[in-house]
Amino acid sequence: MPSSTFFNLEKEKQTKLISNSLKEFANKKYHEVSINKIIANSNIPRGSFYMYFKDKEDLFEYLIELNTKEINKIIKNLLIANNGDLYHTFKMLFEEITKKYYKEEAIGIFKNIFIFKSLRNKPVENPHHDLFLDIKDNINTNNLKNESLEFIFTMLMHSLFLSIEEFSLTKDYEKTKRKYFQKLDILCYGIYKEDN
Repeated sequence: MPSSTFFNLEKEKQTKLISNSLKEFANKKYHEVSINKIIANSNIPRGSFYMYFKDKEDLFEYLIELNTKEINKIIKNLLIANNGDLYHTFKMLFEEITKKYYKEEAIGIFKNIFIFKSLRNKPVENPHHDLFLDIKDNINTNNLKNESLEFIFTMLMHSLFLSIEEFSLTKDYEKTKRKYFQKLDILCYGIYKEDN
């Protein structure tokens, strides 16, 4: 996480450093990302960078945190807009995230997030727990079975991010969307015909 020195920087300098970092991580694989290039493009001294962040990993963790906060905000807004309906929220969520990041040519960020998490090999019990706590009161539970609401939400998030990972690798929006919607239908409505 950034040091207090980073947060004491002028907003414009913070924004420039983060923007250049995002561009670098969006266009290169994690192990090819150059801190020197980020420093040069941000017009800051090398020593200053290391006063803000410990290393590349520290910087990327912060970028992931920013990305997560933005996605969490999108989820909450969509859930409210859909009156708490998980099915429609997750359909719209896939479209929002993929279009936003593809349009900004930042889908490479997702590739690097998945690579980074596998490199660190640190399993997380429930990575969506805090988000769930933040949005659970907005979920309409009237038509849901008596299962653990957090378990259902985690399953939906897992399926969503697997599909986003697939999209980040293939860049085939229509095919990935079709497959994701099929998965979502099965997760929400089951595998049996209606008369069963």
